[in-house]
Amino acid sequence: KEGKQQIFDWWAACKHCLVAYRTHSKRDAFQSRKNYGLTSLHLHVKQCHSSSSTIISSTSTDAVPKESAPVQTLIPRFAYNKSQLSEQLQRKLKDAELKFVAAGSHSFNALENDGVLDLVQTTIDIGAQMGKVNVHEIFYGRKTIRNESIAKFNHFSTTIRQILDEPIKNHCVAATCDMWTDDYVKRSYLDFSVFSTNDEYILSHCLLRCKHFSEESKTSMNIWQEIKYIFESFNLSFGDTPIVTDQGSNMVAAFNITQEARIPCMAHRCNTTFETAWNREDSKNPTFAMFNLAVRELRKYTNQTSGIQDKLTKTLKGGCSTRPWRSYFIIHDSLNDSFEELNIILRDRQEQHRLFNIDPVLLNGIVQLMRPFSMIFDQLEMANQPTLQNVVPSYYRMMNDTQADANDHKIIKELKSEIRYCLDEKYLPSILQIHWVATYLDPSFKSFFFVSDHSYLATQKKEVRKGLHILASDIIQQFDSYSSQSQHLSSTSPSAKRFKNDPFADFRNRKSTPKSSINDTNALTKELDRQIQLYDSMEIDDGYDNNPFTFWYSHKGDLSLLAKIAKSVLVIPASSAESERHFSMAGQIVTEHRSSLDPECVEALVVLKEAYINKMWPTIPLSNEQS
Repeated sequence: KEGKQQIFDWWAACKHCLVAYRTHSKRDAFQSRKNYGLTSLHLHVKQCHSSSSTIISSTSTDAVPKESAPVQTLIPRFAYNKSQLSEQLQRKLKDAELKFVAAGSHSFNALENDGVLDLVQTTIDIGAQMGKVNVHEIFYGRKTIRNESIAKFNHFSTTIRQILDEPIKNHCVAATCDMWTDDYVKRSYLDFSVFSTNDEYILSHCLLRCKHFSEESKTSMNIWQEIKYIFESFNLSFGDTPIVTDQGSNMVAAFNITQEARIPCMAHRCNTTFETAWNREDSKNPTFAMFNLAVRELRKYTNQTSGIQDKLTKTLKGGCSTRPWRSYFIIHDSLNDSFEELNIILRDRQEQHRLFNIDPVLLNGIVQLMRPFSMIFDQLEMANQPTLQNVVPSYYRMMNDTQADANDHKIIKELKSEIRYCLDEKYLPSILQIHWVATYLDPSFKSFFFVSDHSYLATQKKEVRKGLHILASDIIQQFDSYSSQSQHLSSTSPSAKRFKNDPFADFRNRKSTPKSSINDTNALTKELDRQIQLYDSMEIDDGYDNNPFTFWYSHKGDLSLLAKIAKSVLVIPASSAESERHFSMAGQIVTEHRSSLDPECVEALVVLKEAYINKMWPTIPLSNEQS
């Protein structure tokens, strides 16, 4: 007002667009506030593209940034003054939003969903151009939008085919594949996702198919036929597209039909290792079995009894749907944090006996044992950074973390012993030579300093060097085949202009003669050995961000052969976790209220949602729609 600015406590605003974020909650009964922090605001400021630093636009389009960052839970996304609206319009808008939540049984978070905001903004823009219109005259119904989803899915598939063309030629594509069954109709779906890297060494991933399978057709042969169809549809190269899957019998059998390259999901192997060790200790140690039973019964009791969870600072968690071992950690960690509070609550209820078989020392020991493994899972399941290089170090990290300690609880000692045994039985045999090569291609792991057996280390270094030479020759051979193809295409094109009496005309028209150094095996071997020696002697920068693609992008000139190998190897994920994340997404689409959704539409919605999250939403040109 009159050029003056009013300062509001407990709020912070973006200096570009003036969108405000609440930093603290209102005072509670004890006159204290909850600190929300500034993370959300910082993320927003980084992405805010507004050029103005002092003026708020008069339109609501600028008030809500198009690419706003995700906000923390409980922080209002629209926490700024609605002075642009009259009081009457504010009441009407709030009433309409409430109807949307109440009548459609939507969550309050749905009001802040980008898809809903885009829909509302589109209707506002239509109104601005056409004036006031009746929504029933312009809005599309379920059948039209259902058909639109199928059309968008088909267009997206065509677009991805073009995007993948260059990574396929450069042998920088890998895939994950998994099966999922929904909880309601019990339909099975095949997920097929691809990972690729571009010339900037940026890793990206994309869901290609979420194909429905009937129960009777879910055989290894049918699975392979569908995978083969996907390969052919997206021009993927057989034998040159490594696929990461779990140990499902049908999936393993499908790849055995043609001996296609299949790499085991190491997150699954890691989980199998821990779960096997846990179950073995449970079966042979009655005290541990009683402990586990008491934890399960306590979880069941607190979930079924009112007035307990809401009094805990940290509620007892029920686990997660992806990995049982993660569930074990989440459950025990939440119980360990809330044990003292729970003891007081149960004592007041005369139910303290429910804690008698839960030894707090053992509980804390289990949490401390599990926590590092939870971080290892994270390193194996990332999707936006390379993970294959973490497989070998993970084995040695887990072996190191399970070494006996004199101060350990007796059961913890036994559990550690079982884990070490299972690591050698379940995890180590699944480590392939490609994992060692990938580890070497991470500059922070290249010396294999974590391997203490010098004889074994020397053997592995020789095998890694041998593997690098094989990969280099493969890449060069495939490069030559593409060069010869392009040379053949150019020879069939119209001849270039020739100058009369030019004795070098035939020389000039041979534009793509293969370099002798590429075809010369000895020269290739010497050059690769030179680059390996140079790479081994390099010191790692203090600012290295643990992303090997960052390193190889900056050294693609002086270490060109190794950089090409790294680009094609590190694109392979260590796990099939990305496919499992898609199943969680599909579970949000196929719900009890949407169980009759046909499989074709389920696939379209799952693929399009993943495309939206990855900022790859397909846009069909107007000319295509009209045709």
